[in-house]
Amino acid sequence: MNKIEALISHYVTQHAPTGRWHADECGVGEFAIDAQGCWFHQGAPIGREGLVKLLASVLCFEQDQYLLKSPSETCPVEVADSPFVIVAWQHCPVAPTLGLATTFVAQDNLGRLWPVCSEFPLQLKSYQGQQVPYLMLNYGLSARVSRSVYYQWAELAQCRGEAFILTSADEPFVIG
Repeated sequence: MNKIEALISHYVTQHAPTGRWHADECGVGEFAIDAQGCWFHQGAPIGREGLVKLLASVLCFEQDQYLLKSPSETCPVEVADSPFVIVAWQHCPVAPTLGLATTFVAQDNLGRLWPVCSEFPLQLKSYQGQQVPYLMLNYGLSARVSRSVYYQWAELAQCRGEAFILTSADEPFVIG
């Protein structure tokens, strides 16, 4: 196991193997996720965090659409922007033991942890007319970096020309 794989196995929660499931569409109603990462079913908020985490574990992005997938059903999901939002971060305490330099660990709105690394890179995308960093996750998913986390990272980033570069797990990422 290489350094990055060890880092990922330490932090990342298992996701269902949705890529292997090819079921027909179900008829359980409409699912949606708003721009703040709040989940809805039939227009009503899903208030049970455990249920949202379960649904998130079977969410994927395939053929230009978000889907909830199980071995027996597939349900489309309307997503306003990105299904998740990075709301907090911390320095990775295990990175030095793995031989990695400074590494940031991002926390999404469901409390899941994601190391910012080559496997989960930061990428700039347009959001409300601005270039904003998104953390690219597995299964075609992403998490928009919240404004507060962005400003905290901008203070730590190096300015190179007109770009702000955040280095995590020995990889440089443009954040603005």
